Amino acid sequence: MRRAIVFALVLMLLLPAGFASASSFNGWFPLPGSISLGNVTLEFRDVSLDGVLVGTAYAQSSYYDFSLSPGEGFTAGDVVVRYVRVTAAEGPVVFLNVTFPYIVEGETVRLGDYSIELLSVGSKGAKVRVSRGNESRDFTSGTFTFGNLKIAVSAYPKAFEGYLQRGQNVTVSDHVLTFTNATVEESADGFTETLYFEYDGNEYSVVVGKEADIGPFHVKAEDLVGVEYAKVTVFFRGASLDVETVPDAVFSLSPGQTRNVGPYVLRYDYKFDGSIRASLLNSCGAVLATSKLSSGAVATGLYYRGATVILDGVEDDGKATFEVFLDRSKIPDVGKVANLLIEGTAGDGKRYLPMSIAFRVKNTGTVALSNVTLRFVPEGGVRVISGGALEIALLKPGEEKTFKVTVMPTDDGNVTLGRVVADVVAPFELACGGYTGLTFSSNPVTAYVEPSKVAYFLNASWEGDPAVYHPVTLRFHVRNAGDVSVPANLTVSVPEGVTVEPDGIFESYGGGLVAPLSLAPGENVTFSVMVIPYSPGKKTFRVALNTIAGTVNSSTVALDIVAPTGNDTEVITKTITVTTTVPSNGTVTVTETSTETTSIESTVTEVQTVPYTPTTSKVVWMVIGIVIGALAVIIFAWYQAHRS
Repeated sequence: MRRAIVFALVLMLLLPAGFASASSFNGWFPLPGSISLGNVTLEFRDVSLDGVLVGTAYAQSSYYDFSLSPGEGFTAGDVVVRYVRVTAAEGPVVFLNVTFPYIVEGETVRLGDYSIELLSVGSKGAKVRVSRGNESRDFTSGTFTFGNLKIAVSAYPKAFEGYLQRGQNVTVSDHVLTFTNATVEESADGFTETLYFEYDGNEYSVVVGKEADIGPFHVKAEDLVGVEYAKVTVFFRGASLDVETVPDAVFSLSPGQTRNVGPYVLRYDYKFDGSIRASLLNSCGAVLATSKLSSGAVATGLYYRGATVILDGVEDDGKATFEVFLDRSKIPDVGKVANLLIEGTAGDGKRYLPMSIAFRVKNTGTVALSNVTLRFVPEGGVRVISGGALEIALLKPGEEKTFKVTVMPTDDGNVTLGRVVADVVAPFELACGGYTGLTFSSNPVTAYVEPSKVAYFLNASWEGDPAVYHPVTLRFHVRNAGDVSVPANLTVSVPEGVTVEPDGIFESYGGGLVAPLSLAPGENVTFSVMVIPYSPGKKTFRVALNTIAGTVNSSTVALDIVAPTGNDTEVITKTITVTTTVPSNGTVTVTETSTETTSIESTVTEVQTVPYTPTTSKVVWMVIGIVIGALAVIIFAWYQAHRS
C-alpha cells in the first residue's frame, strides 16, 4: 500500500493539473472594427498618422481605453493582444497577434465581419459555422478557408491525464473542475469505488471504470488509490481555433507592369526611395485611385471600393511584392441593374377645373440612383398649375417617393394629361466616365374629363347727367351662368375725353380698366365706376368678360355727352348693346335702346375745349369739374331763392 502511495505521489509531481489555452488570431484587421472573445470585447477605432492604434477593451464589467504603438500590447482577461504594424489608406488595416482561450459548445467568436460558432463537439471532432453577412458555411474539425480567413480547428483536447489528489483542480481558462472526495462501498458484487467532483457549485459522481460529462469536461475515472488519489483522464469539450488572414492574391510586379485584381487593374507606376507609387484602374484605363505605398511598421497602402493593396516589400531591382484583399460586398458590380419605375394615376376631372395626378417613383434596380430630376411633360390641352418638377438627391434600391402634379385640362373627353420624365445618375464605377446618365419615363396618364359650361351673364347700365364735367356712374352686373368656377377678368375700355374714378375693384391697364372675378356657379356681383367727361361727343365704353375659354360675354355703353349752353331741355338717348358669346352655342347679340327726357339748367356761359390728358391727369380735371359743378349749383340755388 505504501508503495502505491509513493508511486502516486511521484506521478503527481510529474503530471500537470491543467493546461494553457491555445486559440489565436494572426493577421490583418480593418479599422474600425471589433473582436469579441468570450467575455472580452476589443474595439479598435482608429490609427494616427504616426501609427498609434487607439481603442477600448471591455472585460466582464470593466473597461479601459488603450493606445498602442507598433510592437506594444496588453492583456484583457484571458486575452492577450500584440499590435505588430499598420498600413494606412482610406481604409486602414492593422496587423494583430491575439491569443485567447478554447471556446465551448454554443460559444461564438467574432472577428470584425466574421463570426465563428462552435455548434457541437465530441470525441470524433467538432462542427463549426463560419458566417459573414448573409453567407455562412458549416465545417468539421481540420483546416479550411472561408473568405479571407484560414481556420484550423482542434477539438476535444486532453486537459489532464494522471493522478489527482483530493482537493486538486483541473483548470481550462475560467472553467475549474475539482476532485472533492472518493468512497469505497461493499456490495454483493464486490467493492464499488466512486469519485466525486465539483463544477460551478454542483457535485457530480463518477464510478471508477466509467466516464461522464461534467460541465464542459469529460471525465474518465480509471483508478482509486486509497481515498486520496484518483487516476483520471479529463477532456475539455471545446475547441481551439487558430485563425489567420489570407489575401486574395499575392504577386510581384516590376515598374510599369499591371495585374488584374478582381474587376480592377493594379498598375505599378514607379519606385522611389524605398517606396513606390501604384494605381487602380478600370477596364478602360481610367485611374480610379492612386497612392504612394510603403512597407514597415507604419506604412501606407492603396484602397478603392472594396480593394485593399498592401506592399510587402521592394527589392533592389525595383520588383515589388503586393498583397491584395478584396471585399466583394463593397466592389461595384457592372452587372447590376439601374432601373426607375414611374407609374402615374389620376381620377376623373372636369374641364377648366384643377385636378391632381399622382406619380409613384420607385427604384426597382440594384444600385442607388443620385441626382434624380423629375419633370412633368404635359400634353396639348393641359396646363400645369403646380408641382411641375421635383429633385431627389438619392434614391436607394427599393426606396420609393410620391410625386404630385396639379393640372387644369382645357379639353374634355378621354384626355391624355401627360407623363413624367426622369433624368438620373447611376454609378457604373468600373465603366468609362465613372458615372452614367440615364433617362426614364412614366406611362402617359389618361383620364376622362367631363365637359363644363363656361358662361357669364353681363348687364351694363349707367345713371347720371351725361354732360361735360358732370359725373356719370357706370354699373356692371355679372353672374356666373355656367357650372364651373372659372376665373375671369372684366375689362372696360375708356374712350378719349373721359376721366374715371374706380371704386377700388378696378385696376388700370393699357387704355382701360380691369377687375378680376372668381364666382361660383350662380354667384353674382355688381361693380360700379364713376366717369366724368370733359369733352362733348359720343363716348363708347366697351365691356368684356375674358376667361381661359376666351371672351364669354361683351357689351358696350354709349353716352352722348353734351356741353350745357343755358336753361335748355334736351332729349338724351342712352343706348346699351349687350353681346353674349357662348363658345359651344355661337354668338347672340341683343341691342336695347331706351330714351329718357331730362331738363338741364345751367349758368355756364362759356364752354372750354379741354384736350385729352393722360390717365394720371384725369383725376385732377375730375376734381376741377366737381368744384365748378358745385359752384354752379350753389349760384343757381341762391338765384331761385331771391326770385321767390
